[in-house]
Amino acid sequence: MVIKTLVILDIALDELQSEILYHRANTSEAFAASMKIDFMKKVDSILPNPYIYPECRFLPTKTQLYRNIVWGNYLIIYKIKKNSVVVLSLFHTKQKPVKIRMVKNRNS
Repeated sequence: MVIKTLVILDIALDELQSEILYHRANTSEAFAASMKIDFMKKVDSILPNPYIYPECRFLPTKTQLYRNIVWGNYLIIYKIKKNSVVVLSLFHTKQKPVKIRMVKNRNS
């Protein structure tokens, strides 16, 4: 399977920005500054083989379309499509897992 493009939804980038602002105010400027770079490194690691990461246990499907990357206290949730991989969400794991199901409704 050849995946041609990697798409990051604006809402996922908004979630990242929100986390960066939170850490800038409550943790450290250095940590907040490194978050976007680290996020992009993780996301870039998807394309060579999108099936390398496990199926998202909160979004099970027969074809295992929804996958996640564990990144510290976060899950980067993405969907594998025919010609693309779509990053749907950056989810903090201390939130209620029920909220993850809402990412299925995001336009991709």
